[in-house]
Amino acid sequence: MRLNDVVTVTGPLELIVVEDHDLVREELVDFLMRPGVSVRGADDGEVLEALLRQRHADILIVDLNLPGEDGLSICRRMRHAFPEMGLVMLTARVLPMDKAVGYQHGADVYLTKPANVDELEAAVANLARRIRRRVANGLQLDVPRQQLTLPSGATVGLTLLESRLLYELALAPERKLSTGLLVLRLDPHRGSPRMADNLPVTISRLRQKLAVEPAGAEIIKAVRGVGYQLTVSVTVRA
Repeated sequence: MRLNDVVTVTGPLELIVVEDHDLVREELVDFLMRPGVSVRGADDGEVLEALLRQRHADILIVDLNLPGEDGLSICRRMRHAFPEMGLVMLTARVLPMDKAVGYQHGADVYLTKPANVDELEAAVANLARRIRRRVANGLQLDVPRQQLTLPSGATVGLTLLESRLLYELALAPERKLSTGLLVLRLDPHRGSPRMADNLPVTISRLRQKLAVEPAGAEIIKAVRGVGYQLTVSVTVRA
């Protein structure tokens, strides 16, 4: 199966290549790009997060040896935050133990460098064809609808700010962010002191909405001297 054979009914297939070697990343982006397939490139985890805030991704192709947060950590976070996302690890780590660790961190496919482009294309096409939503046992956040589905199946309407707050926490390492970084993510342009003042109020209202679940008020936990953390997994539909 080739990418040209994949028919998408909900818009273009969205791919992101996470690779810090500029030439390799550009070649992979160019190779995978075709009608019906949108491919973006990122050189580290921070750029990846910025791209995901702009638009969702169906499949990530991730190198493991990256500056800052490594590819294994990125894939583990993505698997928790976006269980329906396809994850392809593309790496120079070739030992059987390396492959086992890759799959333990959420990989759907583990390919070694130098990349066989035909194999990569076939793997991506197969993932695109068979991806099915894998629902977590925790919360389900529908960002476009500003709606949260609780483990009981009940749904809760969210404000735009509440939805964005949950999204940022769900995407963060260990689902935890400092207060300062959370304020910056929620208000990146103005840096308004008002956002910092309103953050505890927003979190309090969210806790009230979650209180219908057992231990619901503890789903968002204050971490002394740090900020806030989600205590359960969250499936995100962006």
